[in-house]
Amino acid sequence: MKTFYHSLIMWIPFILLFSIATVGLETVEGNKIRTTEYLGLDEIGPAYLLLTTALFVMLYPISFLSLTFIVNKYVIKSKVKIAMFTLLGGMLGVLVFKILYNSRFGFIEEYNLNILSAIILFAIAGLLFALAEISIKKNIKFV
Repeated sequence: MKTFYHSLIMWIPFILLFSIATVGLETVEGNKIRTTEYLGLDEIGPAYLLLTTALFVMLYPISFLSLTFIVNKYVIKSKVKIAMFTLLGGMLGVLVFKILYNSRFGFIEEYNLNILSAIILFAIAGLLFALAEISIKKNIKFV
């Protein structure tokens, strides 16, 4: 039961960190796109943050919730946890990049968008998520 509560608590930092990473990705790569077919941060403003938050509310149970259960049950060393969450964060960055800048419109090739910026931003978010997970695990007693 402790793992379940811990996983629910970790939903909040996940949403915050990865929504910020998505806004960072939009700032770095999305500003290169200049067409009316694409609605980004410049066009819809604060609604973009709401949409990315909704995306990560749905992605947490699919991606990081199961990993949080597995890691808390079987992995003891903090460095291994950090490496796993950072790697999964980078992989999630690839997925979000593909969702945001879908290749069917040709945004990736036409505007020369770089997927490495997504991997780096989301790997940093995964690293911060791992550090928050370790900190919450140590400092909150009921978890």
